[in-house]
Amino acid sequence: MDFFQLKFHETTVKNEVFAGIAMFMAMSYVLVVNPILLSQTGMPHTGAFVGTVLAAGITTIISAFYTKLPIALAPGIGLSSFFLLFGTGADALDYKVLLLATYASGMLICIFVQSGFYDVVIDVMGMEFRRIVMCGIGLALFFYGISTTGLIQKSGPTYTLGQVQLAPVLITVLSLGTIVLLKKKNVKGHVFFGLLEAYLLGIGMDYYQQGYEVGISFVDYVKSFICIPDDLDSIKQVMFAFPDMVGLFSDPEQIMNLMYIVFVFTMGHFFFAIGTSTSVFEEINLYIDHRIKDEGGLKKAITVDGIGSIASGMVGTSMVTTMGESLVGVMSGGKTGVTALTTGICFLLCVLSAPLFKSMATFVAAPALIYVGVNLAIRYKWINKKSIVKSIFSVGTALYVGLTFNVGFAVLYGLPIFILLEWILDKKKPAKYWWTTLLFVALQQILSIWA
Repeated sequence: MDFFQLKFHETTVKNEVFAGIAMFMAMSYVLVVNPILLSQTGMPHTGAFVGTVLAAGITTIISAFYTKLPIALAPGIGLSSFFLLFGTGADALDYKVLLLATYASGMLICIFVQSGFYDVVIDVMGMEFRRIVMCGIGLALFFYGISTTGLIQKSGPTYTLGQVQLAPVLITVLSLGTIVLLKKKNVKGHVFFGLLEAYLLGIGMDYYQQGYEVGISFVDYVKSFICIPDDLDSIKQVMFAFPDMVGLFSDPEQIMNLMYIVFVFTMGHFFFAIGTSTSVFEEINLYIDHRIKDEGGLKKAITVDGIGSIASGMVGTSMVTTMGESLVGVMSGGKTGVTALTTGICFLLCVLSAPLFKSMATFVAAPALIYVGVNLAIRYKWINKKSIVKSIFSVGTALYVGLTFNVGFAVLYGLPIFILLEWILDKKKPAKYWWTTLLFVALQQILSIWA
């Protein structure tokens, strides 16, 4: 374990494992939600579930050894919405085309990092805009956490009041109270223990509804969750499932559509990854002593994002990205890649428990999402609020991210506006290649018209 420099970071394997399990618990809702979303495009549910498990597990383990940081990756729900955008409706495309676009976007992201375009974007963003995005991610986690309890529900681009269900709300409040109480008492792993409480109460509630009332013993109930997916045909339908290349590239209209989809996937993913990763690194620098003050580790994290998308296209799921829920691991005391390694192993083990995630309530992750979301959102106090116009823009951008979870488009369109506001209002000279942001906005608009 010296490879991960545990002594240098003043941590232990026990602390790292607990933090990794907490991080997995906070992210596990992806295994419930993502297959449901992807199945709307025609992908078989079992295949989408196995693809999600493999992509999250493999890329998080790669991240553990390559970045040596407590950073986990999984198919982002915000990025999965791109699959619904192009894979549903009257003009729906074959999900195999979308998997090909996912693979291609991963290749392009790796090229962006190696060519130096990534360094340009990081230089142009600056610390203040990064913090605006961080506040937005905090709001997104907060709103999504509450929505899993039923208090609010996603309705188009925003949220509306939902139908209150006493049990999920009560379990969330109790577990969130445990997290806050343990934090005040300086208990290590406070988030983990709060999540564990929510999981156990959630399983108890599900057993009462699904097992106890029909006479199933608790032992048989637990045993029913342990099985290997036997629907091999559905797995074969999504794994290495690319479309007919000859037919696809012989039609100019299909080629243009593919180019547009690849561009949207790449820009959405690239800027989403940068926005999320920089927010995670902000917290890593805050919570972990003697840690990254340079951008080297961040660059590695974006590279893993690209590699993850290549893997996603191959195993049959939407684009993986650095998850904001990684902050749960950081706030639980995770300091090294052992945390991420633990999370990755937990994901891979889920292949043996597909029925659990088909029945699991997503609200069990709500306490951690709400807690971490609030901790990020209140960082708005760090943002310069001397200008009323910039303050309005900052709040608007953070709310857009919070309500839509579309970090990619917030960065793609918001960054040029922020640069111009600083230039005009603060007389701050933009970074050297700031105009590249306008170039990509223009390119996105042109391709959308042609497509």
